[in-house]
Amino acid sequence: MKARLLPILLAGMLFISALNIPASAAEVPFSDVADSAWYYESVERVYEENWMNGTGNDRFSPDDSLTRAMLAVILWRIEGSQDAGRTVTFPDTSAAAWYAGGLSWCVEKGLFAGYPNGSFGPDDAVTREQLAVVFHRYAEKTGSAPADQAGSAGFINGCAWAAEACAWANGHGLFTDAMGSLDLCAPASRAEIAYLLDQYFPSEASPSALTENSFDSMGYLLYTPENAHPDMPLVVYLHGGHGKGSDLSVLTGTDGFPQYLADGLLGEVPAYVLIPQLPADQRGWKPAAETVMQLIDKVCKENHIDRSRISLTGHSMGGTGTWDLALAYPDVFSRIAPMSGSADTTPETLALLKSMPIWAFVGEDDVVVKPEASERLIAALEQQNADAQITVFPETDHVGVPQKAWLKHGAELLNWLLT
Repeated sequence: MKARLLPILLAGMLFISALNIPASAAEVPFSDVADSAWYYESVERVYEENWMNGTGNDRFSPDDSLTRAMLAVILWRIEGSQDAGRTVTFPDTSAAAWYAGGLSWCVEKGLFAGYPNGSFGPDDAVTREQLAVVFHRYAEKTGSAPADQAGSAGFINGCAWAAEACAWANGHGLFTDAMGSLDLCAPASRAEIAYLLDQYFPSEASPSALTENSFDSMGYLLYTPENAHPDMPLVVYLHGGHGKGSDLSVLTGTDGFPQYLADGLLGEVPAYVLIPQLPADQRGWKPAAETVMQLIDKVCKENHIDRSRISLTGHSMGGTGTWDLALAYPDVFSRIAPMSGSADTTPETLALLKSMPIWAFVGEDDVVVKPEASERLIAALEQQNADAQITVFPETDHVGVPQKAWLKHGAELLNWLLT
């Protein structure tokens, strides 16, 4: 599975780049990590995933910390040592320092900021509250977050500026009472970070179920649920214009349903999921409708899909394609969830959808597909379809809709699609 930004970035917090102990064994090879330690399974997992390595001499150093400068450089390197556009310095840093590129990039991306006194503290250890803030900022910027589960750690000390992030981390189960009463101002240990990483990211079981395939001239991804059996539902997802081509990794490399599915952020989905990819020379989903329908039929036959539960969703060009395919094949799809898509309809064609449950999504600030157009369309449908509804996300543009739809309404939306 292609690594994603958030998992890699957070893993970077844990990796001392000067050390390179390969993670090839299945068991923890560290003499200082007892199998009775509360963090043993977390260390085992992050080692197996190659997210964390040892610190030398068969040691993991669970109580050691990480400096702010080291963290900045790790994040920067993982992102390909991108040019920040300008060099950022603080009174206690230098433009010629080994960490200058990483520091500049992290500050430009809004991941780090200096202290109130204007310094950066490059050699300071990353504290627990700073770590929580970094997790929180990444969640806000990428839309990724672990499933809600109440944490059980007690907090002492801590600053007001980090209170929201720490409460968020605890609310997502990233802290445990095994850590004791956490002094948020104290350095985060490598054991604690291993636990945070293990809790934040699901196992590879779900992502490994997403396979690459091809049919005719169309490539596609197919998600197979862990406990697959006959008569399961099928969700068909149509990508936007950015997803066209022959590189299927593009589909899971951008913000949206395929990425969240591949990263396991939606948990174990009790359905097959089909994600076709338009060839680069195709202008939209409507001309490819016949091929898509043949592909759906193929997947249904091979996996004994419950044909009464084939739902359709997509974003942008895929949202428009969702409308187009539903209008062309209203008897095939049980329900649709178009996102930021437009539809060319008449009263006669709208009548084709009078019995189909529809949940449309659009952003209030969308200038590509104006929300007013979607609202008028749903209003017209509601006159003959009691199961038509629309969600308009405030202060959200065109590209922000999938994140809001899947990460704010993910469980509800999936349950609705699978009904």
